[in-house]
Amino acid sequence: MEFTVKSLYLKISPRKMRPVLHGLVNMTGIEAKNTLAFTNRKAAGFLYGLVKSGIAVAKENYFEAEDVKIKSIFCDEGPRLKRIQPWSKGQARRITKRMCHVTLVLEGQDKPKPVVKIDQDIKKSEEKK
Repeated sequence: MEFTVKSLYLKISPRKMRPVLHGLVNMTGIEAKNTLAFTNRKAAGFLYGLVKSGIAVAKENYFEAEDVKIKSIFCDEGPRLKRIQPWSKGQARRITKRMCHVTLVLEGQDKPKPVVKIDQDIKKSEEKK
């Protein structure tokens, strides 16, 4: 089963976000949280919250954090805020503040269901009837 979680309009450039993303693919939820907790990048804070949110969605659907695996994670460019910086001789320079959208796809690994064993006595009593 797949779960999709999105975080939109993050105030960080996609170029700064992508190097942190690439190491998370194929990790379980717990491994990803531990890795991001000790990563010294601004992007790690945003991703930590996103992974935590994804694990919460999986728990609502009766999956444990150990059973959830990151199938894919990618970063798209969001809108840009355009600002102007005054410059010399009455000129102006444009400042572009970039944003990004991050999408996380988690995959729940189904555990085999336990087999219910029927007691031999119950089975024999059903055969006699």
